[in-house]
Amino acid sequence: MNYHPEDIDLDDELDPTDEDFQSKTQIKQELKEITAFGVDLSELSIKNLKKLPLTESIIDAYGDLERIKGNEARKRHFKRIGKLLREVELEPIKLAFERYKRGLPLMEPKESEAEKWFDRLINKNENAELFIEQYPQCDRQQLRQLIRNTLKSPKKSKPKLLTYLDAVINT
Repeated sequence: MNYHPEDIDLDDELDPTDEDFQSKTQIKQELKEITAFGVDLSELSIKNLKKLPLTESIIDAYGDLERIKGNEARKRHFKRIGKLLREVELEPIKLAFERYKRGLPLMEPKESEAEKWFDRLINKNENAELFIEQYPQCDRQQLRQLIRNTLKSPKKSKPKLLTYLDAVINT
């Protein structure tokens, strides 16, 4: 069976007008950008890298980077890190790194249960009975006294109430 060039239709396989089509140059550019981002991430300490949603192999690769001294070896290693980064979702990592560059914590701090209850009891004026129902080990009299004191002088009593709520919740 002989094939003639006119029998093969290349247009069906590679259609540059297709919205999912990427040229080889575009793919290479994306890979370079990922590798460059990997170089930028090397600014972070291992402790901070562990806070990001990275795999253990990526964190280990950054750990290995500390002992690599040669320029060419570092370059190859960053390519390896870039290859590993292609396997993870980069958007949350990029957002966290942007936060770091602006001097903010890497990840958004999550509001603790005690802070949520503080907000409900003080700012939304909810009844203390709701908290007491959920946490029956709570000292009703002490809780009400702390709430009253916090409403009178918030700056002075807020830490006391938060500490008490946290202690009750975590017992």
